[in-house]
Amino acid sequence: PTELSQVVAYSSPSLAHIYLYLCYPTPLSSRQSSKSLNLPNSTNPNRNFLEKMIPCKLIVSLALSLCLLAPLIQAADFRYCDKKSDSGDVTVNGVEITPDPITRGKPATFTIKATADKAFSGGKLVIDVSYFIFHVYSETKNLCDETSCPVSTGEFVVSHSQILPGVTPPGSYTIQMKMYDAKNKELTCISFQFTIGFGSAVADS
Repeated sequence: PTELSQVVAYSSPSLAHIYLYLCYPTPLSSRQSSKSLNLPNSTNPNRNFLEKMIPCKLIVSLALSLCLLAPLIQAADFRYCDKKSDSGDVTVNGVEITPDPITRGKPATFTIKATADKAFSGGKLVIDVSYFIFHVYSETKNLCDETSCPVSTGEFVVSHSQILPGVTPPGSYTIQMKMYDAKNKELTCISFQFTIGFGSAVADS
């Protein structure tokens, strides 16, 4: 228990407080006293203590795992392509990249959280990727494959996933995403950066 509490304390002060609250609800002197636990003399106090500690360790392990996974989902700074995009029928509220940085040859997901000022039945998502000043990739997707259609007025989410080839050079890239409705009217256009890590490449399947 001592080693585990030290790990939690170094990981996060908040986790340390949670750990102490859940696993040590009473002072140490009270926990070590069989009378304070209302245990009969024949009962082993260590057994009661271990039974209490097992779920505590599971809770703390889960909390630590969530803390380690959190950096894999990163909010990205984005900008509108122009003033026209800023005043379109779709307002972008935020962009998330999972994982960040992206690993070559493994799935990457770009999530756009947005608000529709007007309902629309469908459309397309046009994606362009640049590496420094070089345009390296283009793709057009059915918008209904990236979100639930029809899109009603209010908040909705567009989620685009793909596997980048294992031969993709590591570094910083710029991605531009344009949304169009079924009548080819531009709903919004944003751009943001993402990073491909220097980890070992995985062959493209």
